[in-house]
Amino acid sequence: MSSALAVRIREDLLQREGVHRMAPLRRGATIYGPDSAADSVYFVDSGFVKLVQRGNDGKEVMLSIVAPGNVFGEQALYLGGVRSNSAQVLQEGAIYQIPRSVFLSFTESAPEALRGLCEALMHRQRDLEQKVGLLCLHDVEYRILHYLANLVTEFGAAGSQEYSIPLSQSELAHLIGATRETTSTTLNNLARRGLLRLGRRMLMVSSVDAVRAAARERAGSPLPKQTVVSQDC
Repeated sequence: MSSALAVRIREDLLQREGVHRMAPLRRGATIYGPDSAADSVYFVDSGFVKLVQRGNDGKEVMLSIVAPGNVFGEQALYLGGVRSNSAQVLQEGAIYQIPRSVFLSFTESAPEALRGLCEALMHRQRDLEQKVGLLCLHDVEYRILHYLANLVTEFGAAGSQEYSIPLSQSELAHLIGATRETTSTTLNNLARRGLLRLGRRMLMVSSVDAVRAAARERAGSPLPKQTVVSQDC
């Protein structure tokens, strides 16, 4: 979502009657779950939120990560009914719950907000299409390198120019569509090569350029014979 629209939301929409500030929400807190009423839109003022889809077999896939300045739960605006996925706090921050009627009133008074929302949804759709391509066309190592290179720009640098990504190995497995065991083995291999460090529910990257170079090199390599993509999709 554009920074201009995020500013407009903060200065106008969040001040309107009926908008509820949910902070502070700790990591792992559930904002909404599947089958809950889709009657509100949410705005991430600070922190990060993950959108998760769970199958009947209990397996989870992380659909996307929502960064500050963005909305989620937009199903309430167009479809209503009940949610098909869940939203959970990935990094502690401030989340605003905006009733459907309040958000629609805001877009009527600010037409550019509706355009901005449509653009944000198109970007999210593009990301999901890219995710499908990654799942079916690339191996686990490339998927990890790809997401690391992209996530460092979202979360920013920690101390000493090191990038800190608040994902556990299980969460990363859910994001890339792989098993926990395969993800852990691959991460340890990348750590031995000096491309990242593993922490408690944390991944640290010191050189984004090195990760991107490794991703480019991996993209040009054939899939290892022992990798069966369908098992990790």
